[in-house]
Amino acid sequence: PTAGIPVRRCRRRPTATAAARRQLPDPAAGGVKAAAAAAALGEAEEARDGGDQGQDSEAPGYSFRNEVSYFFYKGVPLGLSSVLNWGIPPLVAMIFAGHTGQSAHLQASMGYGRVWYNCTALMPAVGMFAYANNVVPGCIGAKRRDRIPRYLQRGIALSLLVMLPLYALQLSAGSIMEGLGVPADNARDVGEYCRWMIITSILTILDGNIETCFVNLGYARCATLNSFVSGVGVDIVCTYLFIFQWDWGIRGAALAQMTVKVFRVFVWAVLALLFGLVKTLCVAPHGAEPLFPKRECRVFAELAGPQILSNFAGWLIFEFQVMMMTNIRGVPKDALAAGAVWVQIESSLAAAQDGWLRTTSMRSLVLLGKQDPGARKAFFLFNRLADSVVLVSNVLLLAFHGGICQLVSNDESVREWLGKIVWVLTIHTQTRISCLNAQFLFIPLGRGMLRTVVTFFSFYLVATPLSAAVALTDVFTRSVTAKLMACVGSTSIAQVVLGAYSFYFLRKLDWHEAGAIINRRANNDKRQLEDSA
Repeated sequence: PTAGIPVRRCRRRPTATAAARRQLPDPAAGGVKAAAAAAALGEAEEARDGGDQGQDSEAPGYSFRNEVSYFFYKGVPLGLSSVLNWGIPPLVAMIFAGHTGQSAHLQASMGYGRVWYNCTALMPAVGMFAYANNVVPGCIGAKRRDRIPRYLQRGIALSLLVMLPLYALQLSAGSIMEGLGVPADNARDVGEYCRWMIITSILTILDGNIETCFVNLGYARCATLNSFVSGVGVDIVCTYLFIFQWDWGIRGAALAQMTVKVFRVFVWAVLALLFGLVKTLCVAPHGAEPLFPKRECRVFAELAGPQILSNFAGWLIFEFQVMMMTNIRGVPKDALAAGAVWVQIESSLAAAQDGWLRTTSMRSLVLLGKQDPGARKAFFLFNRLADSVVLVSNVLLLAFHGGICQLVSNDESVREWLGKIVWVLTIHTQTRISCLNAQFLFIPLGRGMLRTVVTFFSFYLVATPLSAAVALTDVFTRSVTAKLMACVGSTSIAQVVLGAYSFYFLRKLDWHEAGAIINRRANNDKRQLEDSA
């Protein structure tokens, strides 16, 4: 019946993604057009995927309601993730060690081993996370998600290359610690612990870079889930079996951490498959930049180098604290074990702060990448909120410090010594959150060396000499308790000085220019190809 009636065919309007794909030239041609097409493809796919789970098409601008909501919506999952990953498991390992037959010896060995490993392996590895931590949120704010795969690949590869000589150093950890005055039996334990932890460090680099991408893509709850399953589940079970049940000692502590890292990387792989993020994380778009361009290698060095130096300038003081405690005249072994427990509790409380620190950094960098004029207000609001949360936790710490001392050891003498110094943690954590929040912009803005110099001055030219004068001489006091307080309180002194200068720096900062710097970095692949053309 319709014969002879002309049929009008409707042409399907091409999508933005399809249009962007048609713009892609031959990969051999290269040039500015390839970079522009790759960027267009990234923006088109971001717009297409804007409604996907965990990812907004564009980060919202500044408002008081947005910032408060973001702070708790991101900060709580990230804080739980850090506590479950970095805080609770090591503390539980110390608790299990405190209820073994030779609790004081094992706790001291674990304290020495963790401090050495943290300062010589974990500290530089985490310092190199600064590359992903800064470039990923910046590129998301600038609508350049297409650069994430290269950022992830480059961050992991360069980090492993830098770590090779430090892995060789772990093989000599025992003899070095013995030369620094650590008892020979504890030093042997440190050597065994650090040899096993080389594998853990490699897995930590994979884990940390992948987690940064997940969190910035809007999957912060996945980080919490991974940390809950691996931290509360796998880590505690392995620690219970390896240390408490099977009595493997220091080797059990190392093997438990290695097992957890293997499990965490496996979970990230499963989650990437479930949420369809394999392409987003691993597959660079057609016409993308090379893996190791000179400009990006220089950016890696500019971001990671100052962060590593800053970590050395700050974290190394914990090694000095342990050494100072070891060399206090007349200090008993039970007091040394209490000092090692104090350092471990400090690391757990520091992990609890990580969520608030990362949330402040992420949100501020996203707003700066968008060149939002509210970035400054958002930062100072986040800082006040973080201070308030830590203040509440410190009140709880003071209220229940007696129970904490009972929990971490079965040795009454160790409990007594820990009870005398545990209150210093409240001053340490309160000054720490403000200090670190105020420091986060130095490195993204290219002022990393200034941060390192100020950190070194605060920790080693102000705090360390004052603490050493009290702890290692009898000029001020002969009390061993007062000397221990001076050792563990050195970080608080440094953080007050460092925080004061950092807030002065932020008050004088041109936030508009800071936003321009972050935005330019997110688009430097275009600049690189323009220069080559």
